[in-house]
Amino acid sequence: MAIIHQIRRKYDTKAEEIVAELLYGPGVGTEQEMQTVIKRKAAEISIAMAILHGGEWRVQIDHEEPFVHITRRLKRNRQSTATRG
Repeated sequence: MAIIHQIRRKYDTKAEEIVAELLYGPGVGTEQEMQTVIKRKAAEISIAMAILHGGEWRVQIDHEEPFVHITRRLKRNRQSTATRG
């Protein structure tokens, strides 16, 4: 097989490559590195939300069903009518 056929591009276009380097930094390319970047940025957002709105914030990341969820932790209220039976 010729060398030209062995090269597999990470990005479809040069523009995508430039944007990825601006967003994630040069050299970030493996799946594990990308997951670390996602985890770090989600943590940064949860910290910013805590500073802006107070409270504790929870981050949920699922790579199987691709989504990131950041939400405020609810305070447990012992007098809640929802828990009374």
